[in-house]
Amino acid sequence: MNRRLHWGSNPESLQKSLRSKSLPFVSDLTTVILNPISVKPSKHPTPRPHPLPEDASESKTSQLEPIAEEYTGHLAGEPDTSSFTAFLFSLLSSSESGNNAKLDKQNDNSDQMDGQLSGNPVALGDLPDISEPSLLLSEKTRGTLYDSLPALVQGRKWLLLYSTWRHGISLSTLYRRSMLWPGPCLLAVGDRKGAVFGGLVEAPLRPTTKKYQGSNSTFVFTNTPGYPVIFHPTGANRYFTLCSTAFLAIGGGGHFAIYLDSDLLNGSSSVSETYGNPCLAHSEAFEVKEVELWGFVHGSRYEEILDLSRTEAPGICRF
Repeated sequence: MNRRLHWGSNPESLQKSLRSKSLPFVSDLTTVILNPISVKPSKHPTPRPHPLPEDASESKTSQLEPIAEEYTGHLAGEPDTSSFTAFLFSLLSSSESGNNAKLDKQNDNSDQMDGQLSGNPVALGDLPDISEPSLLLSEKTRGTLYDSLPALVQGRKWLLLYSTWRHGISLSTLYRRSMLWPGPCLLAVGDRKGAVFGGLVEAPLRPTTKKYQGSNSTFVFTNTPGYPVIFHPTGANRYFTLCSTAFLAIGGGGHFAIYLDSDLLNGSSSVSETYGNPCLAHSEAFEVKEVELWGFVHGSRYEEILDLSRTEAPGICRF
C-alpha cells in the first residue's frame, strides 16, 4: 500500500525506472536484429541452453511481440534484417567494382591516347637503310614514324622518290615520280617556321576529280610540340588523300589536314575529321620550304628502283 502511494505520488520516478530497465533490453535486441554477426564470441564456450517448456516459450514470445512490431513497422516492404548486411555489402561491392571498371577504362583510353600521340620509336640501330639523308626527318622522327607504318612495309629500305631540292618545285613532278614505286609512301613537308609535318599516302598519286584515295592504314603527323605526334584515322569518313592538278590535300570533313598548292610554295593546315588532328603547322597558312616523298622498297628490288629513280628523265606528268 505504501509502495503504491509512493509510486502514485512520484509518476516521473516510476517512468524513469521503467525506461531504465527497458532500454538495455531494447538495445540488445536491436543490436542482434540489425547486426547479428557483430556479436563477439565469448572467450568461454556458452553451454547449450535446455529447451524451455512450451508455456515459458510462449510467454517470452508474447513479451517480444510488442517491441518487434514497433521496430518492423518502420521496415515494411524491406528485406529481412538477417540479409540486410549482405545486401549492403553486395551494393557497396557492385558500386566499387563499377567505379574500378570506369577507372580502368579511363586509364585504357589515356594509354591509347599516349600511344597515338608519342608513338613507340624503335632503336635507331634497328631502322632500315635510307637511300640518302633526309633534310626534314631526323633519325628520332623516322623511328617514331616507322613504328606506325603498316606491317607490310616495315623492314623495307627507304627510297627518296621526290624532293623539291633535287627534282624541282612542281606538283606534277611529284605525281609522276610517285609512280616509281606503288604502295604506301611518306610525304614530309617543312615550312619556313621550322615545323615538319606530313602524312602516309598511297602511291601512285593520280589526279582525279573529287575522288579521294587511300585507306585506313594512312596517318598524319607533326613535330610542332617538340616531338613527333601521329594521328590515325578516326573512322568519321574516308577522305584520306585528294589529288588534283591544282592542289594536293590530305584529310577532310570541313577542313584539310594538309593542303599544298600546285606550285608547292604555299599551303594550309587545319582541323580535319578524318584524322582528328589540330593544325599541323605553326599557323594555318604557311610557306613551304621543302617537300619529300619516301617510298618503301623491299631488298630484292631496291638497287633496281634506286637506279631507275636516278636515271628517270624529267618531264611533264600526263594522266
